[in-house]
Amino acid sequence: MKQTISLNAKLRWPDVKDHYVVIYEGHVIGNVHRSGDSWSWSISVPMALPDWSTGHAPTLHDGIKALGGAWTKILNATSPERLQRAWDLEKAAEARSKDSGSDK
Repeated sequence: MKQTISLNAKLRWPDVKDHYVVIYEGHVIGNVHRSGDSWSWSISVPMALPDWSTGHAPTLHDGIKALGGAWTKILNATSPERLQRAWDLEKAAEARSKDSGSDK
C-alpha cells in the first residue's frame, strides 16, 4: 500500500518570493528555491542522506512533488527510532542557537 504524507511549504522569508521551506509534522525537512530557470530542492535533516535527496525541477510544484517523493523513500527506509534521534538533534541545535543568541 502506498503511504500518503502531508507536506506544507511556506516562504522562508516574507520578502523573498522564490525560497520555500518544506515542513513535515512540524519539522522543517528541506527547501525549494529558484535557481536560474529551474527550482532546486533538497532534504535537510540532521542525518546521513543519499545523493538523490537533492535535485532540480522545472516548476515550484514539481520541486515540492519531487522532494515529497524523496522524503517518502527516506521515511520508508528509516526506522522511527532513527528519525526520532534526528528530531532530537534538531531540537538540541535550535536550543543552542537560542542560547547563543541571548548572549549578544
